[in-house]
Amino acid sequence: MTTKSITIKSDRTIKSIMPPTKGEILCKVSGHPKLFLRVNASGAKLWLYRYTHPVMKSKHKLSLGSYPAVTLAHATAMRLEYEQLLQQGIDPKAHREQQIKDEHKSLASTFEKVAWHHFEQLKNKQKATTLKRKHGRYELLCSYLGDTPIGDIEPLQMLEVLRDIQANSLKDDGTPTDKADRCAVIASDIFNHAIVHGYATNDPARIVKPMLDSYRYGNRPSITTPSEFGQLMRDVETLKGTVHDSVFHSIKLLSLLFIRNGDLRRLRWSDVNLDMAQIDLQPMKGHGASKLRMVKDMIVPLSRQAVEILKAQQAITGHTDYVFHSDTATKNNIINENAANDALKSLGYQGTHCAHGFRASARTMLRHKLKYDKDVIEMALGHITRDPNGTAYDRWEFVEERSQMMQEWSDYIDNLKTGKTDNVIKMPRMRQNDIKTV
Repeated sequence: MTTKSITIKSDRTIKSIMPPTKGEILCKVSGHPKLFLRVNASGAKLWLYRYTHPVMKSKHKLSLGSYPAVTLAHATAMRLEYEQLLQQGIDPKAHREQQIKDEHKSLASTFEKVAWHHFEQLKNKQKATTLKRKHGRYELLCSYLGDTPIGDIEPLQMLEVLRDIQANSLKDDGTPTDKADRCAVIASDIFNHAIVHGYATNDPARIVKPMLDSYRYGNRPSITTPSEFGQLMRDVETLKGTVHDSVFHSIKLLSLLFIRNGDLRRLRWSDVNLDMAQIDLQPMKGHGASKLRMVKDMIVPLSRQAVEILKAQQAITGHTDYVFHSDTATKNNIINENAANDALKSLGYQGTHCAHGFRASARTMLRHKLKYDKDVIEMALGHITRDPNGTAYDRWEFVEERSQMMQEWSDYIDNLKTGKTDNVIKMPRMRQNDIKTV
C-alpha cells in the first residue's frame, strides 16, 4: 500500500483525490483518529476503521462501506459509535457481526414464517378437516403480525390484535363469537413453537387471552316439537338408497340413542352386545361446561329398534373393528364426521337440525312430553349425576329405568313418524329424590 499525506476535511477534499496509477493510497480524516479512506487505482474509495482489540491488544481493521454510498458524515458517526464500544471493552467487529446475525434471525423469524413452519408440522398430526379450519385463523393472525419479528411482539400488541378480531366477529345480537379465543389458542401454539426454536422467550397470547370478552357457545340447531320431529324422521327414511347404508343407519341410531355423532362413528363392535341389548361407551368430551360434565364411561341400553338397525349394520361391517367402518376413509377407517350432517342438509335441514341436535330433541321431548325425570335423562346423555350424599352414580345405576326410557323413546319416534303425537306408551317411572346434576 502506498501512503500519501492527504487529510480529508470535507467531501470536496474526497472528490479532489486522484487515484494512484498503481497500488492504493490511505487518507486520514481530520479530527477523527483511526478513520481512513482507502483509494485504489480504479478510483474505488473504501472507509476503514483501524483499532486495537480491547482484550487481545492486537491490531484490527473494519470496513465501514464505500464512498459515496457511505458519506463522510455517516463514516464519522460510525467511528464514534465504535469508539464508545471500545471504551466499554467491546470489540466493534464482533459487535457488528452479532448485529448482522440478529438481523438475519429477525428476517427468518417473523411471525408469518414461524406460523407457517408450525402449521406444516401439524400436517402429519391432525386431520385435513381440522387443518382446513385452522388455516384461515393462521392467515388472519398473519395479516396482523406477519412481518413482525415474533420475539418483538409484546402483550399489548397481541391484545390489540385479538380485540380487533373479536370486534369484527360478533353474533347478530352483538355478543362475541369464539373466533378471537380460538385465534389466541393458535397464537399461543405458535409462540411456544418459537420459544422452542429460540426465536422468542415468552407467550404474550397466553398472557392476554383472559382479558378478552367472554363468549358462550350457541345451541346447535335442533327440532324439539313433536310434529316437526315426526316430519324429520319421515324425511330421514327417504335417505335409504340415496346415501350409503352406513350413513342412513348412523342417522337413525343418533335419533334413537342421542349420543354424540363422534361417539357413534368411533363405536367398535367389541363394545356392542346385541344379546344383552347394550353398548359399553366411553364418551368424547364436548365444549365448555359440558366438557366437565361428561362421564368417562357409560352403559347405553338399546331398544328393539336400535338392535334391529345394528344387526343390519353388522351385515355390512361386522367383519371389521368399527361399526361404521369405511373402505374409502383416509384416516381412522370410519365414516366421515360430516356424513350425517351432509345427509341432513340434503333434506333441507341446514340451520334447522344437525346430527348433534338429536341430543337436544331427546332431552326436550323426554322431559316435557314423556315426563321423564331430568336426572335420568342427564344420565342417558352421559352427564355426571350425584346422589344426595354427593357421590357420583356409576354406569350401571338405574340401567333398568333407562332401558325402559330408551324403549319408550324409540316407540314414541315410531308414533311421531306416523303422525300419532299423542299416543304415548305409559310405563312405570323411577323415583328419585334430590339427585344433583353437576
